[in-house]
Amino acid sequence: MKTYQVEIKETLGMTVEIEAENSEKAEAMVREAYSNEEYILDAEHFAGVEFAAREKEIEARSRNQKRREYER
Repeated sequence: MKTYQVEIKETLGMTVEIEAENSEKAEAMVREAYSNEEYILDAEHFAGVEFAAREKEIEARSRNQKRREYER
């Protein structure tokens, strides 16, 4: 039996309305406010989840090495 590593990635999202001269300044203002912890995202801001499985790296390398040795 193989061992797999499964990554779980949750996404949180929040939309903020802000008045600014342009989109770059609006984003900079929100980035700064976020850095100052004026916006806190938590479970109520849940936007989705992704799962990605991959074979455990060490086992895959070992199996590939054995396969190459066998093919020689």
